[in-house]
Amino acid sequence: MTNRENYVCIIELLNFEQMSLEGGRDLLKIRIDNIVNQLKKIKTEIENLEINFFGSEIMFVIDSESSSFERFIELIMDFNKHSLLFGIPYRGVVFKENAISSFENKVNIHISKEYFSAKIDLRNFDLASILINKDLFEEKSQLISKYCVVYEGNCVLKLAKRPLAQIALQGMKNSISNTFNKIGIDDFSSQYSKILVNTLRFVDVQNS
Repeated sequence: MTNRENYVCIIELLNFEQMSLEGGRDLLKIRIDNIVNQLKKIKTEIENLEINFFGSEIMFVIDSESSSFERFIELIMDFNKHSLLFGIPYRGVVFKENAISSFENKVNIHISKEYFSAKIDLRNFDLASILINKDLFEEKSQLISKYCVVYEGNCVLKLAKRPLAQIALQGMKNSISNTFNKIGIDDFSSQYSKILVNTLRFVDVQNS
């Protein structure tokens, strides 16, 4: 086993477990195909990018020595926006880890303390967007600050690279609401309702 430094993005698909249990197999396959098609596009953009999709979690991993970190952030930002507007909403976190890693006898081992810490941060993150770990932001602030906005003390990836006109902003909020509604989340009836309300508020804040 070896130690390996990586940049990682963990994505938690919102309400995906409940949808999978309640929906039919055909509908589940359609949803998975939609996600996988997006993942394939991202995979073609960055050499040596690792993508794992298991249960309701997706994980992107690139080596810390990669020269593609900024492109990594751009693609995650685009993926987040697409999912919020047209796909399945999620929340995520980007961080740097020092992982215990190996591939032995067809067993893939990849474990880090930073992963578990990031999962705790994610559980406390009530926003359908991408949180940037504070230590990572300090390390890469010059490079990624143009993609981020501070929201309630957290560094969060923007949903749009430039401010939107009011009509486009309202259209984005309507699309986000519709996407949440399609997976059974509205303002009142789900454990994720707070995330929807906060995300709509975040759209206005990050656009100012």
